[in-house]
Amino acid sequence: MHEASLAGGILKLVEDAARREGFRRVSALRLEAGRLAGVEVRALRFALEAIAPGTVLQGASIDIDEPEGQA
Repeated sequence: MHEASLAGGILKLVEDAARREGFRRVSALRLEAGRLAGVEVRALRFALEAIAPGTVLQGASIDIDEPEGQA
């Protein structure tokens, strides 16, 4: 399940931004995962919610858009 790895990478990016920009909490996280990206959106949301406690993402709403793919 590579969505767990993606969630960890997303959390690292957000925590790095928090240190750099000086914020402690994220109230909303909005992502895009195109339909051709090979990402299972429900699994990614679950993974993000599972790792959020104790991080800047704790309590954040998570919105993942799924735009149509283009080839």
